[in-house]
Amino acid sequence: MIGRRSVARAAVLVALLVPAMLAAQGGAFIVRLGRDTLALERYSRTADRLEGEQVARAPSTVHRIFTVMFHPGGAVERFELVEHNVSGAPGPAESKATVDFAGDSAISTLPDGDSTLHQRVKVPPGTLPWYFQNYALLEEIARRARSAGGTRYTTTLLPLGNTEPWTVTLDPIGRDSMTILLGSIGRLRARVDERGTLLGLSGIGTTMQVTVERVRGPLDFAALGKSFALRSLGPLSPADSVRASVAGAVLAVRYSRPSMRGRVIFGSAVPWNEVWRTGANAATQLSTPVDLTIGGATVPAGIYSVWSLPTPTGWKLIINKQHGQWGTEYKADSDLVRIDVKVEAPLAQPLETFTIGFEPQGDGTAATLKLAWDRTVVTVPVTVKK
Repeated sequence: MIGRRSVARAAVLVALLVPAMLAAQGGAFIVRLGRDTLALERYSRTADRLEGEQVARAPSTVHRIFTVMFHPGGAVERFELVEHNVSGAPGPAESKATVDFAGDSAISTLPDGDSTLHQRVKVPPGTLPWYFQNYALLEEIARRARSAGGTRYTTTLLPLGNTEPWTVTLDPIGRDSMTILLGSIGRLRARVDERGTLLGLSGIGTTMQVTVERVRGPLDFAALGKSFALRSLGPLSPADSVRASVAGAVLAVRYSRPSMRGRVIFGSAVPWNEVWRTGANAATQLSTPVDLTIGGATVPAGIYSVWSLPTPTGWKLIINKQHGQWGTEYKADSDLVRIDVKVEAPLAQPLETFTIGFEPQGDGTAATLKLAWDRTVVTVPVTVKK
């Protein structure tokens, strides 16, 4: 009788042998966030090497050159990433990161300001390196999944700088699609051919939010780099804060402000019936030096993260006792309270950038907390608890 450990070892062996069976491959991708072109990427894949380059525009324009070297059996031996500062933004003109895979360890050398960071991370066999917004490496996983067969394929990625690898799960949907559950980013939807070649990808509704399309024809990266250098996108969701004095107490909200960029927001970029970080990037944070009443619920003095639950029929504002975390780290068991908020009449014109604000009420002893984006506005009353 074959035990579970034997089956697991066999699965790992198949995963490691798959790259040696893959035919040579090359291609290019265009990456968009709504109507804005975020990056362009091209790559070539041979039996022992995956190499390519990328020009990305946010927050400043950079030119990246990446190389993955494989052992004859297919396991990754080394990863290199060289980044050139094309737009002349503050920082070094060139930086380099490397990851060497040996046994059950990944040994990274990473730029860290003016110094270098060295770290060793324990990883399972078959782990692949990754950096945010690289699609040749996601295609590598998709091709391995197709070659391995079966209804589900699971592997691990080590994002640059992480101290723990991510579990990645791929599930086929028919003959031309699959989903890729990518760590904390969420479930991406990919279009692929019978070999796993990536034809398109959507991250809408996840924390990545991009769409990716395979393109034909040559790309002049030198010219594109010069062109994009003059048109960097800046921070995609810049940090902001708002303060208000309510009955003499200063309340503050820190958050990040995503923009529409031609996208449908609620029900698409922000899915219905799912907890939303109420902004972008780090979790939105509320601080109050006094006890408050928000929408009839008591919120003691302190610092909280703020989440929301939008649905087609109404919204809830969630005040959570955890704070200071990234906006994907929501823990429902830390909720202080969930508050029904009022959905106002739709705006006549869409609001491009997500906005949080306080509107004073009466003689300043109360305020209305307002969230607005696209044509949607929700409000909730705030008073100092007596």
